[in-house]
Amino acid sequence: MDWIGIIGYSASILLILGLLAGMLWIVRVLSGDSEQFKDLKEMVETLFNTPAHLRPGADPVPGSASGEGEAAAGTESARPAFEEPCPACGETVNERHRFCPSCELRLQ
Repeated sequence: MDWIGIIGYSASILLILGLLAGMLWIVRVLSGDSEQFKDLKEMVETLFNTPAHLRPGADPVPGSASGEGEAAAGTESARPAFEEPCPACGETVNERHRFCPSCELRLQ
């Protein structure tokens, strides 16, 4: 075996080990409760799960922590009052229902 082959195999093995170590590090970072890698966690959540602006209870503006209750109250009062049958089962639902009480269909 020549030296170029040995160097190539060694570099390939080191590259594979480096990628494996990087993946394990990412899993360890994302499974912890530390706030140190909050941005990385949010990026991975957005890629593989529901985006931050669509998560229930998520604050749309990162700087305002106290506006969460006010924003929820504002959307409740902004919804027009209605009462109509559920499209799936026919149960009467109104603007306060997020889910149908009988069939649990998510309502818009």
